[in-house]
Order: sequence, then structure tokens, then C-alpha cells
Amino acid sequence: MSHAFIAHAEDQLDALLELSENLRRAGIPSRYVPHDEPNRATSDRVIDEASFMIVLVSFDAMKSKTVKSDIARARRNGLTILPVRADRTRVGGFVRSELGKDLELTIDDMEGVLEAAQNAYRAGCPVVAVMNMKGGVGKTTITAQVAAAYQKSGSGRVLLVDLDPQYNLSQLFFPAGDADEAAARDASVISLFEKSKLHDPSRQSPADLWNKLSIEPFTAAARDTISHPLIKNENSRGRLDIVFGQFEISKYAFSTDGEGLATVREHFLRTLDFYRSQYDLIVLDTNPNATFLTRCALQAADRVLAPMHTDVYSLRGIKLLNRVINDQTETSYRPHLSVLFNAVERREQSNFEADTRNGAFDEQVGFSLSETIMTGVLPRSRHFNVRVSEEDPPEKRLLVHHGRGGGLRHVRQALATVAVELDEALKNKR
Repeated sequence: MSHAFIAHAEDQLDALLELSENLRRAGIPSRYVPHDEPNRATSDRVIDEASFMIVLVSFDAMKSKTVKSDIARARRNGLTILPVRADRTRVGGFVRSELGKDLELTIDDMEGVLEAAQNAYRAGCPVVAVMNMKGGVGKTTITAQVAAAYQKSGSGRVLLVDLDPQYNLSQLFFPAGDADEAAARDASVISLFEKSKLHDPSRQSPADLWNKLSIEPFTAAARDTISHPLIKNENSRGRLDIVFGQFEISKYAFSTDGEGLATVREHFLRTLDFYRSQYDLIVLDTNPNATFLTRCALQAADRVLAPMHTDVYSLRGIKLLNRVINDQTETSYRPHLSVLFNAVERREQSNFEADTRNGAFDEQVGFSLSETIMTGVLPRSRHFNVRVSEEDPPEKRLLVHHGRGGGLRHVRQALATVAVELDEALKNKR
């Protein structure tokens, strides 16, 4: 589990506890090591597991060998370091030279500290929303296959979240009855939005309450109670899991309770933040409509991955998607857009693809589409129409792990290329 490591000196216990509690309320896990801990190896281990570091800068901190060692360890690991002034001491020497910051953050401006901490924490596990306002362009297939290629290429930890009320992604891997059984226990996507039986077995499921939204706060369910593994990989730390979708989340499209929906959306965003600490990437599969769920996905996402066919009919879907992104997100938190050509006939580049990459349609769609198009493409291939029996494990639906026949090598190479390019785009955003 990744977290924020708080480096501190003995004179700042109050600031340490205040910061730790505020981080907890914001859904950001944090850890620190008491100064009476005699073993340096303990601090090193906790720092090695961290996704970033916060340094409480104070008079004692600037002289502390422990803080100096903490910073050196974080530097070696390439961690983002956020210095936070904990007192009015003039900063100089080791702290200023090592951190190279103007030390603008102060413990008295907790809102600013939390915003900076959230940005650093979320960068450790970006969220990608696979989205287009046009159906039939391969969103669900790309969600599954590109995510699996991403996971395999880095032996990472990837979570898929099925945000489509039709829950086709869930049914790609499991029989519909399995997803329905999990939904009956609330071990499904609705538990990201509302307090459910998964959090309190004695309560009624929010899936049964179509005319009511639960706005009670809740602690996110443990990963292994809500997610379902898609691969068995005992030889690495890698993991590919899914949170099942369900039809009942369509209740949000019918609700007229604006305040309740705003609270439910905050629940979703905070719960995803909790799971960021346990994964390297979260991928949201969405439906091709502008709904409440679309807004939730866009506000959670660091990047939107938009599949597109190489024909003029796909341009309208991309144009509408760009409009929805601009209308439903603030400029400062707007996700970046990556457009991926899918189902491409790879004999040679088509005139449409070439024209799109050269900017011929930028004016027509109303934005610089040509600058958002990924270099990699996915070919048209019968291999994407995975055919296995219901008794086969979910892993057999993933082309990077299974499949036979001519052309599969080319498909796997294309998936790996797209996965690497997506990873680079996410790193550049960070």
C-alpha cells in the first residue's frame, strides 16, 4: 500500500498529528516513524513503500540527522517531496539546498497543503476513463485488453471499474450470474457511491432504494471484498482486478436530488482515492452517454482514452466528447485526452487516418484533435472477438496471456505499444 511519508522533528508533534488527521479525512493514507524508534531500517522500509514525502520544516528539522536521512532516502527513490513550514524559523542550509523549494506551503494553510498532497498522491496511481460519446467503437474491449497489456508490461497493479449500467465489461470476464450474485451482496460498483451492505451487513442495499440516496459517510471496503481477480500471477507482485458493474447505478440518472448526487459523487471520488494507494493504475469503463456517471468519471480521471474508428462517423463522437469534457470539468482539473485509432486495416495508413493526423479535421471538431492522437493503433482482428467457454478462467479472455492463431503476435505487439505509450503519457502528466 502506498502512502504519504511524513518526515518530522521531535519539536513538531502537534503539527504532525494535525497533518496526519487531515490527510486521513482527505482519503490520503499517511505514515510516520516515531523518533524513539531505534532501527533506521524501519524508516527506510516505510519510505520505500511511500508514493511521496511531506517534510515538516522547523528549527529542529533543519538540524535533525533523522530528517536528513529521510530526505536522502526519498531523493534516492525519486519521490516527490513537499516541504511544509511548521514554524516561523528562517529556512536555510541543508533544507533549502536539498529541497530547492520556496517553501510556500505552511501548516496554517491546511487547504493548500491538502491540495498539493492530493496531487502528489494521485500521481502515484493515475485514473484513466475510457470514453466516447459514440457507441460501437470498442471501449469495453480496449479497457480490458489495453489494461491487461499495461499490467503485463510492468508487472503492475491495475484495477478495472465497470461504470456502465449494462456492465458488459464484467460479463466479458464472468457469467452474468456471477456479477448479479456479487451485486446482491453489494460487492459491486454501487459500494463506491453509497454506504451499502458491504460496509454494514445489517443495512438495506442502496440498489433496492431507487428513490433514495444514502449520503452517510463510510470507510471504503477492503480491496479483496469488493474487487475480483482476473489473473493468477503468483510469480510477481502484479495484479489485475475488476469491480463489477450493475444495472442499479442507472438510478442516479433518474434522481432529482441535486445535493444528494453531489454527496454521492464525492463518496465515489474519495473511495477511488483510497484504492489509488493499492494500485498503479485505475481504468474506468463508461457508457456512451453524457450522464451523472460521465461527470463522476471525468472528475476522477487524469486522462481520457477515446477509441475512434478511421471514418468520418467517428468524428462527431469525438467532437461531443471534447465538449462534454470542457463543460463538466474545471480547467485546473481537466483530464488530458488521448485518441486511439481502433479496428485499423493495417495494410497501409488510410487517407482518413493520415488527414486526421495532419490536422485536416481540427476545425471541424472544434479542437486540436491531431495533437491528441496516439502514435500506436489497434488493428482490426478476429482475435478481439474472444470466444471461450464460461468455465474457462477470466485470464483466457486476455490476448496478452492467451489465444492462438495467425496474426496474434501482431495484435500483442500493437497492444504492448499502446500500453507503453499510455504509460509515458501518464508519466509526463505527473
